[in-house]
Amino acid sequence: MFFDFNKISDISIDMLMKVGGTLIILAIGICVIQIIIHLFKKAMKKANVDPSLTRFFVRCIRIGCYVVLIISALSTLGISTTGLIAGFTAAAAALALALKDSLSDIASGIVILFTRPFVTGDFIEFGEQKGYVEKIDMMHTSILTYDNTTVVIPNSKITSENLNNYSANSDIRVQIPVPVGYGADIAEAKRVILDAVIKTDNIILDVDKFTPVVRLEKYNDSSIELMVRVWTKFENYWQVYYSMTESIKKALDENGITIPFNQLDVHISQ
Repeated sequence: MFFDFNKISDISIDMLMKVGGTLIILAIGICVIQIIIHLFKKAMKKANVDPSLTRFFVRCIRIGCYVVLIISALSTLGISTTGLIAGFTAAAAALALALKDSLSDIASGIVILFTRPFVTGDFIEFGEQKGYVEKIDMMHTSILTYDNTTVVIPNSKITSENLNNYSANSDIRVQIPVPVGYGADIAEAKRVILDAVIKTDNIILDVDKFTPVVRLEKYNDSSIELMVRVWTKFENYWQVYYSMTESIKKALDENGITIPFNQLDVHISQ
C-alpha cells in the first residue's frame, strides 16, 4: 500500500487551517463577549439599575454569547451542529425535569427582579426576619440582619407571603406605647410626654404633615395606654426609637407619673 503524501499533506493543511480559524474565532469571540459585558454593565450602572437585575442580565448574555460562539467554532471545524443543538435541547429538557421543584423559585426570582418589590440595599421584614437585602439571585434572596447574620430565603416563599419594605419611603413613623396609671392626669401625662418627644434629635417637626402626637390608645387591665407617634427618616429610625423611649421614662419619673405593672386588686366584702 502506498500513501498519497500529497493528499495527506492537503488534508493536514486543511485541518490546520480549520483549527487555526477556530482558535482565532474563539479568541476574538471571547474578547468580544468581555467587551459586550463590560459595556452592558457600564450602561446598567449609568441607568442606576439594581445590581441584582444587572447580574441576571449579564448571566443571560454570557450564556447566550458562549453558546453562539461554541456553535460557530464547531461549524468552522466542519462539525455538524444539528445533532449538538438537538442534544442541548434534550439535556435542557432533562435538566428542567430534574429541577422541577426549583423552577418555582426561579420563576419567583424573575418576578422579583422585574417587579422590584424591593431592591438590593433595602431594609425588609419577612416573617420573623429583618435585615438589609444583600443579593437577589434566581433561586433565593439573601438578607443581612442586625446581628450580622446572612439569612437565605427561597424566592417562592417571598412572593407567596406578606413582606414589609421599610425602605420604600424615605419617611417612616415611630410608634411607642406608654402605659400610665388609671389615677394619672391624662392631659398632664400627654403634655409631659410630648415635651420630651419634641426635644428628640432627628424627628420631623412638620406641622402640616408630620406633627408629633400623643393619643389615648386603649384601656389595659392595669393601665391606660398612651400611643406616641412621630416621624423620622428611615436611617434614623432606631436612634429616634431608643432616644424617645429613654427620654419619656425620664420625663415621667421627674413629674411623678408612674408606669404601672400588672396587678390584681382584691376587694373582700363581709
